[in-house]
Amino acid sequence: MHVLVIVIPILLSVISVLLALLQHCYFPTTVYKRASIYYNTPEFEDLIPTDKKSFELGYPIAMDLHNEDLVLNDLTSALKFELKDIGKAAGPSKRQMGTDSEVYNTIQAALAFKMIGKGNKAMKLFEHASAMAPDNADVLNWYGEFLEQHDIVTADELYFKALTYSPDHQAALSNRKRTAPVVDRLDLKLFQEIDKLKDVLKNRMKLDNFDAVKKQAYYLHIYHTIGIEGNTMTVEQLRYVLETGHVVSGKSLLEHNEVLGLEKAMQYVKLLTRTEYIGVKEILGIHRRVMGHVDPIKSGVFRAEKVFIGSHVPPPHEEIPSLMENYVEWLNSEEAYTMHPVRHAALAHYKLVDIHPFVDGNGRTSRLIMNLILLKAGYPPAMILKEQREKYYDTLKAANVGDVKPFVRFVAQCTLQILDMYLHGTRSLSLDGPDQQEILEI
Repeated sequence: MHVLVIVIPILLSVISVLLALLQHCYFPTTVYKRASIYYNTPEFEDLIPTDKKSFELGYPIAMDLHNEDLVLNDLTSALKFELKDIGKAAGPSKRQMGTDSEVYNTIQAALAFKMIGKGNKAMKLFEHASAMAPDNADVLNWYGEFLEQHDIVTADELYFKALTYSPDHQAALSNRKRTAPVVDRLDLKLFQEIDKLKDVLKNRMKLDNFDAVKKQAYYLHIYHTIGIEGNTMTVEQLRYVLETGHVVSGKSLLEHNEVLGLEKAMQYVKLLTRTEYIGVKEILGIHRRVMGHVDPIKSGVFRAEKVFIGSHVPPPHEEIPSLMENYVEWLNSEEAYTMHPVRHAALAHYKLVDIHPFVDGNGRTSRLIMNLILLKAGYPPAMILKEQREKYYDTLKAANVGDVKPFVRFVAQCTLQILDMYLHGTRSLSLDGPDQQEILEI
């Protein structure tokens, strides 16, 4: 008995030493190896600052902001320049009532103007006819045939719409059989252009002055994201709110809270770029931050009521938990990660907004998920301008009736747009840089 009293403490001491050695030698190595897999730093992660104070150190708000304003105006003008290419929807979005005879006469007049080479007048009449009869397959097909020579992408979209309303429409079937392969090649070329500019931008980020561009792009991102939802704050006003914590006179509490919530959500998205799996918990976390200041009770919680979005009716709220489980399974699947990241991001946006899991904040949450995927894949976050709101919603509507390509194409064009904006903002910062000639060639 006396021997056991002596031996047992010795054995316990030896075991403790062995456990300590095991913990020191094995566990840190395992954690490090996992970290090296899960936490690869995304190339453009720094475009979303974790702390806005990093901006304030270099650019205090009390200083003369003349140079910064030049950068902001320059970036804004670059974005506005792109609107002419992607801001217009395929056909008018507002329906105008008309009788069958009025539609027929308008089409006949449009075809007559087309025959004599008066394209502008023909265009206006085709637009008017499609506004009066947006679900008329003949009208959509004729309109597509008129556009095909100079805008085959929009023509292809119109042929698809015609087939949505009349699946056996022979002319539309024949036309789309011809245009679809061409449009697919154009979409592939668009992805290739994005990849090329992404590599150029990666080198431009090494410039010291890139911080000035990055700062203003960050504020523009918040401005346009909340602007799509109707927030009326200017870039200067939301910047003042974020950098000083003070309120802006004449702006509602709701608008202030939308700004604060989006910034919190963007910071959270930056943290998520280093996680391997995007689950329901992470999506709820994004929504909780987006809406936390606006509606704390319903933020980060699935809706428990029926909602309507125009003519589109999202799934019943009882189905949301299972739909979201299916969604995250697809989101992290091999199928999703083998497609081009821009397509993956666009489809992730559309699928989530189609489920519409929340009472409010679905669009902002979906756009953040889209940009999370882009960042994780090594692309900069896309920016959808508030001036592109109509096109944005029109392409989502097209996806609702079965044609998701216009929305994927729209997101790709927005990604290309943000790349152009960054390169435009940095092109004058280093005239002798190694990528200067490549940028000029592009």
